[in-house]
Amino acid sequence: MVNSIAYIAMARSAGSGNKEEEITIAPGGCVCVRAVVPPVNGVAMDTQTAVDYKPIPGWPEDSIMADLVMVESEDVLYKDARVTVSVEMHRTTTPSVFSGGRRYYEGAARLYDPGTYELDARLEYQDGQWNADPGQPTVPYNEQIMRGPRDASQTAAARSIVRVRTDRSHWTHLGRHQSLKLCTAGDEPGRWIPTTTLQRIWQPHQYVMAAEDSRAWVPYHCRLQRVTYAQFAHHMARTYPSVHWFGDSNSRRTLRPFVMGGKWCYEADTVQRLDCLCNDAPKDLYPSEWYAQMQLPHWYRVHATGVNGSEILAGNTNNVMQESLSSAESVAYFHPPAGIEYGPEYTALDISSSASNYFFDLYYQFTRGTQDMYGSYWARDITEHAASAYPRAKLVVFQMITWDVAFGEYAAFTRQVDLLAKRLRRVYPDAQFIYRSGPYWCCRNAETDDKKYSRLRFVAFDRYARTVFRRRLKARVWDVMSVQANRPPESKRLSENMPCLSAHSRGELIHLDNQILMNMVVNANQA
Repeated sequence: MVNSIAYIAMARSAGSGNKEEEITIAPGGCVCVRAVVPPVNGVAMDTQTAVDYKPIPGWPEDSIMADLVMVESEDVLYKDARVTVSVEMHRTTTPSVFSGGRRYYEGAARLYDPGTYELDARLEYQDGQWNADPGQPTVPYNEQIMRGPRDASQTAAARSIVRVRTDRSHWTHLGRHQSLKLCTAGDEPGRWIPTTTLQRIWQPHQYVMAAEDSRAWVPYHCRLQRVTYAQFAHHMARTYPSVHWFGDSNSRRTLRPFVMGGKWCYEADTVQRLDCLCNDAPKDLYPSEWYAQMQLPHWYRVHATGVNGSEILAGNTNNVMQESLSSAESVAYFHPPAGIEYGPEYTALDISSSASNYFFDLYYQFTRGTQDMYGSYWARDITEHAASAYPRAKLVVFQMITWDVAFGEYAAFTRQVDLLAKRLRRVYPDAQFIYRSGPYWCCRNAETDDKKYSRLRFVAFDRYARTVFRRRLKARVWDVMSVQANRPPESKRLSENMPCLSAHSRGELIHLDNQILMNMVVNANQA
């Protein structure tokens, strides 16, 4: 990974081709980023000498993570903002002044917020090594910073800085944000803004809660409102009284706040707990002799204040599916041993309270994407018979990717996704669908060599699945991957996943991700 370079090739204001604006552009201007990667020169890395790594068809040989990062701004609303815009790089055959068998890449992004941006580009893998298939050695993560051209005479257009001028009348400026319509989609582009800024100009209900770096997600083209879990339950009771949800441990973590009325990993003295940082798996939190007899909930009645223990249905760990709601066993006495501070705190509800008079039913089925592992497999679990045991779903949420990226092969994955979409349409002919993107992965190795995690592998698997779900199921996309991809570089590297090497988010980010879901559901039905 030597002599790779990356630079801003051109910056042009929207609707303008003036050369005078190649350095300073108007809000909404487009920036082109180019990168050049040299050949490995026949020198393979460590033990990979005999391994033939191949990129996923249609995806680049080299994995480049490129970000345009705001380093300063004269606008007080963007002070210390570190607005970051991720740039997806594509292989190009465009002729270049550079030569020597190098590969060329281009990417483009629009910049809206006023300030000076620098290019931060990292070469993560070369020659398809980002796509290690099962059975192949995992190449250790070893990113290299990509510099600009040393000789400026090589290309007069090569730059590392671009400026966006201040225009407080532009509709994307933070000062005008509250005049935008409410967000009804879950995949709106946006940026992270420090809450120290937002607290000065907006009321708390006008922006969502912050991540662990005290930044909140603010879309460019619409606005998010802070929705409480009680408000969401009230809305769901009227619009989607029954929800069927399929997903892996990322979904399990996502659902924690819903079944606890928002009271999970939400206070300052709890966010450093193991389950809040990354790992809430019961097998890792509870004594093994107790966990062996633990009942696994799969149906909940979700009220504004959470879930009543008598309204959770489950089977023991050896049971795959209950025959019906009436025969299923409640988990009213599902409590961990004394002294254990983790896990769901199912509290008794005040039945006289008006809040307990509305609720929605949630059926959750743990699935490992398209993988047939540990007794879980969509082709056995998603059937008309299984779905008929629970209230008919008006909304189906599906989350996948993590297990497929870890243990799967891309060609087999695409075939399984196609079959899965057909099955979902047959089992749920009248339901609406939401596809939750895969998690964001960055800048490190998985905890074991068996898991083939890489940033670009996650992106490629997710891109195929969301395309199929959109086309065949008309699914709306809940995109948590892109939200986290646009975090500042330092937040990506010291972020939610670092305490453990699973592809899990911290509790703060889970609450923020849930706000995107709740906005897209609540606002869409009020529009």
